[in-house]
Amino acid sequence: MAAEEAQELGRKGVLDIKRWLESTTYINVDWIIYDNQPACTVENLSDKPKRFDLMCRFLGKKKRPLIVECKAYKTVGGQAAGFDDFLATAYSSIARKLDATGDDRAEFMWVTYHPFSQTKWNSLLSKKNIRAALALPRNVALLGGKAVDEDVVDLLAERLWVLVMHRKQKKLTLSQNELSRVFAELERRP
Repeated sequence: MAAEEAQELGRKGVLDIKRWLESTTYINVDWIIYDNQPACTVENLSDKPKRFDLMCRFLGKKKRPLIVECKAYKTVGGQAAGFDDFLATAYSSIARKLDATGDDRAEFMWVTYHPFSQTKWNSLLSKKNIRAALALPRNVALLGGKAVDEDVVDLLAERLWVLVMHRKQKKLTLSQNELSRVFAELERRP
């Protein structure tokens, strides 16, 4: 696949996932990477900021940040390795936030169009898998020279999401007009 085609597929996937998340009426997407890279950038212990595709927040009582990475893959591709890097970055950003300003209770979501790591699917969000991702040589720098903090591993394990989106789910997404009418009736508003 040509780089331009892959880039366009990624952009379309991010926009589709944005619309789908917002149509749940539980999530507001504040920023997308293509509109505001600085707002989609997360600091971590390595001092090498990481950009995510969507910066969101839960609506209603939860009111937490939600940081989303979108993978509009048509095949498994390199998702297993990418997911390990996602786990390490999420851990490092929580640890950094705890050190710098305190816990903002951010949650992290990986949304893909194609399943991956099926033999270990049930353990993708486990503490053991988080630790394994942190131990990979390419991710050690994300620790910023610090030892793995089991309390941060516990926090991250509770705040992780993995969703597989089928392209037909777009047919179940509320339009902007429908969404506006629904929000007029709900107490949770963007």
